Amino acid sequence: MLEILIADDDKDAQNLLGLYINKLGFKVHYASNGIDALNKINELNISIALLDWMMPGMSGIEITQKIRESKIDRYVYIIMVTGKSEKDDTIEALHNGVDDYIVKPFTFQELKVRIFAAERIIKLENKLKNAYNKLYNESIHDVLTGVLNRKALMEKIEDYNNKNKSLGIIMIDIDNFKVINDTYGHLVGDQILKEFSAIISNTIRKSDFVGRYGGEEFLAVIPDLDVIEVKTIAERIRKNIESETFHIGSLSLKITASLGVYVLTEKTKIEDAIKLADDALYEAKKSGKNKVIVY
Repeated sequence: MLEILIADDDKDAQNLLGLYINKLGFKVHYASNGIDALNKINELNISIALLDWMMPGMSGIEITQKIRESKIDRYVYIIMVTGKSEKDDTIEALHNGVDDYIVKPFTFQELKVRIFAAERIIKLENKLKNAYNKLYNESIHDVLTGVLNRKALMEKIEDYNNKNKSLGIIMIDIDNFKVINDTYGHLVGDQILKEFSAIISNTIRKSDFVGRYGGEEFLAVIPDLDVIEVKTIAERIRKNIESETFHIGSLSLKITASLGVYVLTEKTKIEDAIKLADDALYEAKKSGKNKVIVY
């Protein structure tokens, strides 16, 4: 249900409009001055605003200007309600970001047409936004596992590195994954990758993030912890993987992982830090697998 704001300092006009708009199936909010109207647009999920041009505190034009300049995350369709009927007034309102303009006195049939037109535009806007968000999410996430893909992972590491004093890098690799694929097939391998990445995601903190670095390698990034704390998280990931039984169809499989840890400081480049974590991972593989090695 779309929410509509009626902003008018005339209580009788407010109530009359409210009764009618409620019958059209919308949720109605009210404001008696410009400041209250602006606050409600910012704080509530208002989709359509009927603004009186002249109000105490702030005019409808001033409210419109502030909304269009703000970083509000949704589009607010603004219908200016006024007794001003000169062509120059209409031009001024549209120039300042008003979407539609209705002159008092008006019939409810005329208002109904304007509101339904606004509703169509808001629904189209929401549909386009949802489609964009879906495409964006698909562009930054690995198709198989749902964690960040390599490109998005590297961009996020770069961004976090600029904001955090330290950045823990944990390189995680499934032990003997080629044997699993060769023995049970790639469909089983894919399912293991999905569950494996879910275990990592559920083990790290909300402030951490994980991405698929390539193949069966995943990279977890742990901001603002020292090397001992990062190693503790890595060890927790290792244990959770080791203790999990992967049920895939009629199969029940146990797997392990090797992990390499490096804590990135201001003096270390991101590419070098990942290389050092990878070197630690190689050492974990070389020295028996199913272990955490800190570079």
